[in-house]
Amino acid sequence: MAYQALYRRWRPTTFEQVLGQTAAVRTLRNQIEAGRIAHAYLFCGCRGTGKTTMAKLMSRAINCQNPDHGDPCGQCDVCRAIMSESTMDVLEMDAASNNSVENIRELLEQVRYPAQLGRYKVYIIDEVHMLSTAAFNALLKTLEEPPEHVVFILATTEPQKLPATILSRVQRYDFGRIPSELMVERMRLALSEMNITAEDEALQMVARAAEGAMRDAFSILDMCVAGAENGAITAAQVRDVLGTSDKDFLFAYGDALAAYDAGGVMRKVDELMRSGREPQVFLREMAAHVRALLTVKAVEGDAASILDVTPEDEKRYREQADRFSAARLLRILDDFVRAEGELRFASTPRIGLESASLRACQQSTGESSEALLERIGELEQKLAEMEQKLASGAFAPAAPASAKRSSKANSDAPKAEAAPAQPVPPAQPAPNADAKAVWDAALKRLAKNEPPLYGLLRNERFIGEKDGVFRVMIPFAKKDFSYVKLGLPARKEKMSQILSEAAGRPVTFEPVLEGDRAGVQMNDVRQAAEQSLIEAFGRETVQIDEGKTK
Repeated sequence: MAYQALYRRWRPTTFEQVLGQTAAVRTLRNQIEAGRIAHAYLFCGCRGTGKTTMAKLMSRAINCQNPDHGDPCGQCDVCRAIMSESTMDVLEMDAASNNSVENIRELLEQVRYPAQLGRYKVYIIDEVHMLSTAAFNALLKTLEEPPEHVVFILATTEPQKLPATILSRVQRYDFGRIPSELMVERMRLALSEMNITAEDEALQMVARAAEGAMRDAFSILDMCVAGAENGAITAAQVRDVLGTSDKDFLFAYGDALAAYDAGGVMRKVDELMRSGREPQVFLREMAAHVRALLTVKAVEGDAASILDVTPEDEKRYREQADRFSAARLLRILDDFVRAEGELRFASTPRIGLESASLRACQQSTGESSEALLERIGELEQKLAEMEQKLASGAFAPAAPASAKRSSKANSDAPKAEAAPAQPVPPAQPAPNADAKAVWDAALKRLAKNEPPLYGLLRNERFIGEKDGVFRVMIPFAKKDFSYVKLGLPARKEKMSQILSEAAGRPVTFEPVLEGDRAGVQMNDVRQAAEQSLIEAFGRETVQIDEGKTK
């Protein structure tokens, strides 16, 4: 007997064997059991999801002489005749090659004749969206009111191309893509019958390549079975069949992109081409890899179930994703998807792949909002890494140059003459209510009469009054700006005058520089980030809100 392809040998013969179409199976089976058979059905969905299989299964189920809970028995004369295609009660027509009005007229000529063996004559029209407008018009009246012994089953991958007049005359069932775990289970069952084993990764690769189409999965598996050695299918063999790269290569390529290593990327492309891989297939695989990195960035936990990978792979994706900003990953993904489409028409695909790879290694330098957002994302990521290292104690920022000079001068001076240090305690007691009321009244007067001085003080922390001196804490990050300006004699005298008027007695004002070491370290990090922003975008385009750095 001639070899039969796996997808034909494993075509479902009962509703229980249909994969991934639970809603459609349940509804159709209930209709058959209740005897409420509609006159026209429309099965739509992507290729390989079971539309034609369901149509053939329906044709047997509604004609079976001994049905079992809606399933055809497969043993009666009607079932055997339909399965062997030796009866005219079931007519299957491919609309892709029989799409003219004459073909439909010939079909309609046979409608008036009753079924030979079963109760119904079933007309299966595959790829029905390929029918011409005249053919649809010829079918309309019969489709709306066919004879009682006729059932139409239409199947299509593009239901949007069907006229509304057709859609309104049929019961529509949408067939979704089959989940990969169900496909792997079915493939393993088929292999066990042939006494062939397969690695889990190999079957998962086949399922991902099939993109939810069981027929495609079986077609790929057929090729793998033909090349199996010692009755085993390996992941490496599947990669050879599909022309794809292994995960280690994809991660290594991704590491080169993360490091902006153009030379490393070009060496990886050369390695890819020397191994005989297709550039277009690699770009498709790399686009899927970048999509996985974006997914783990967006999903905080259990991204493995979305990506159909193991928890170990998810951890690996997360480690690499931390080296990219989301904006850069989106740009790379868009570039790879576009380049994949362009390679279909390229005379030298390698050059197209190298061009896309080098673009992905470049930092975005344009002035568009997307380019600016990408650079900001990179800076934010570097700042987060610095803060994380600082919090873990991996490093401490160097002391400012002025502090170093002061420390050196103090160490060189005689100890007897050294001025005693007066550090500000890290935690100040809360100011009393009377002093706080005086401070608030002074700020209101400043806002009305002295806006520049009010701008310097409005976001700073008032730490109270002691011995007639009102003090305000200035963060270390502002030591070269706010602290210096508020320390000018004219401004101190002005603040002392306003505070004295508000208090009704002579008082003075004194700005105090924050002395907490942890605050100093964090402010150094912020200053480094501010300097990076200024270097990236220019001082005239950067406005730093000092109030948000507290």
